[in-house]
Amino acid sequence: MPGHAAGCDASDLSEIVGYTATASSNVTGEFEGADFDKPVKLDNGMIFEFTEYHYSYSYRPDVIVFAQSVTYEGRSMTLYKLFIDDELYDATRVR
Repeated sequence: MPGHAAGCDASDLSEIVGYTATASSNVTGEFEGADFDKPVKLDNGMIFEFTEYHYSYSYRPDVIVFAQSVTYEGRSMTLYKLFIDDELYDATRVR
């Protein structure tokens, strides 16, 4: 069916409501899933660390970076989610 994303429906996207897609890139080299504080480098120079665990494996998968600016106790910060291999990961930006 044209325009249909396989394996992705509206309930899968509910976690990114309020986020904005800010970048599209690839993981540099092998991707072995997420592990707490494990860095992941993207071809565009961005580096993130995961704040969760989930194993998967692929080589140079596509990545969409989602960001949301929030204010908490008077302090502004940006929350990030990475969409890699049909999975959404929470992460913090290192660079």
